[in-house]
Amino acid sequence: MGNEIPMGLALVVCDMHIQDKHTNKKTLVGLFDRLFATSLPCVHPSLSVFVSLTSARGQYVCEVVCKHQETGDSAFAVKGQVRFNDPLQVVEIVFNVQGVRFNHEGTYSLQCLLDDYPVMMRRIIIVRKEAKSGKKD
Repeated sequence: MGNEIPMGLALVVCDMHIQDKHTNKKTLVGLFDRLFATSLPCVHPSLSVFVSLTSARGQYVCEVVCKHQETGDSAFAVKGQVRFNDPLQVVEIVFNVQGVRFNHEGTYSLQCLLDDYPVMMRRIIIVRKEAKSGKKD
């Protein structure tokens, strides 16, 4: 890491992202900070993590790690390379994650690291919700 201190601009979790092939503009679809599960463990079929960073120079390993806050159990970890040509540049990376398994209800920390340096964090909450039986009282 150089003299610059990398800065996180956005860490967003969503159902999917769409990238326009002509402009490279990204559309984030179905943003969320909590998931409802009728049973645990639950598997979320697919999600996207959008990361926006600035204030760095050079190449870094960008890693996003999702862990249950109480137990430390990992739901997922993904990584990729990002390159900054100039500290004023904004770099975006999207991770598509399939089959995410959440073993516990409660709070999961989603942490973004650049070369193991924590840049930003957010939470995802898994809420246990009773399944509707379809019976009327």
